[in-house]
Amino acid sequence: MTNRDKKEAREHACLMMYQYDIGNFSPEEIISNYWEERSASPEVKQMAEHLFEKTIENLKNVDMEISRYLKKGWVVSRLLPMDRSILRVATYEILNESFSPPEAVINDAVDIAKVYGEDVKSPRFVNAILDRIKSESAK
Repeated sequence: MTNRDKKEAREHACLMMYQYDIGNFSPEEIISNYWEERSASPEVKQMAEHLFEKTIENLKNVDMEISRYLKKGWVVSRLLPMDRSILRVATYEILNESFSPPEAVINDAVDIAKVYGEDVKSPRFVNAILDRIKSESAK
């Protein structure tokens, strides 16, 4: 897969995660409905679905990891939904996958936050949290 394909897969995974987060649908329903409105190569679809499903499977650990780096008094549930979705997918990938180096995952997450983030500070916030997760996981 090209780096562009991986970025596209990450974007799809974040958008599915967002739907999961704000909707009341099962992962299977989201995947099925998601691709009705969009298209992607089989490889991109496979990676996007893998990231989405594995992030959900590991959601408790992913959220615990993210919460370690939030300001005192903040919890993951208080984050803006799209920021939370981007952080969850990227955190899962940094900690558990080897599709790309963590720096590439972070760069893509920041780019996704620039497009879909719900606040002008979203890209910087996503970058700061993921950079700390990357640094701690490398130890």
